[in-house]
Amino acid sequence: MSDALEHDMNFGDEPVEFSLEEIVGEQVVLRPLGEADAQSLFELIDESREFLQEHLPWPEECASAENVASRIDSWNLQAQMANGACWGIFEKVPEGADSNGSREKIAGCIMLGWVQWKHRSATVSYWLGKNFCGRGLATEALLLASSEAFAMGLNRLELTASVRNPKSDAVARRAGFQEEGLCREYECLHGKFEDHLRFSLLARDLLDAE
Repeated sequence: MSDALEHDMNFGDEPVEFSLEEIVGEQVVLRPLGEADAQSLFELIDESREFLQEHLPWPEECASAENVASRIDSWNLQAQMANGACWGIFEKVPEGADSNGSREKIAGCIMLGWVQWKHRSATVSYWLGKNFCGRGLATEALLLASSEAFAMGLNRLELTASVRNPKSDAVARRAGFQEEGLCREYECLHGKFEDHLRFSLLARDLLDAE
């Protein structure tokens, strides 16, 4: 996989699909989502709905486990076409903690989108439920997903964060993303335009950081 991080490499043919695998970190496990995850993901969204809606446009579209299952199907279809990917972010549960017998709790999602193989670039976005913020989970998830994306053959990842969402901004910076500038009125959220900061990470940035 390290060969895929070389900046001046010969990529060859575009991949037919993303073969997503479980990615294990110190605090989190990134795992492709399936139908069995729909109910727990819906419950996470539902209990954090007001919190998520402050900065995200889609929570109101997830009104049931069935809605969430449809989104999971859509993410998996994108992966099959190598147009995107989604992993659930699962927090590792300490041994002996009350977790209903599970070793992990679903904490959020991290996604690749707008994959342009001609330019070897994609966007990345992430979110956590309200009760999982402030523990470094999003930063680790972003680092893990970025490394995996570069191993797949991508060279550039881009993300944006609302100027009203400094916590998301901080996650990007801690993961090594570099600010590229201000995108004026980038998004219309709940009827109001919002400015976003744009960040990027290149494959060579991770190599330079090692």
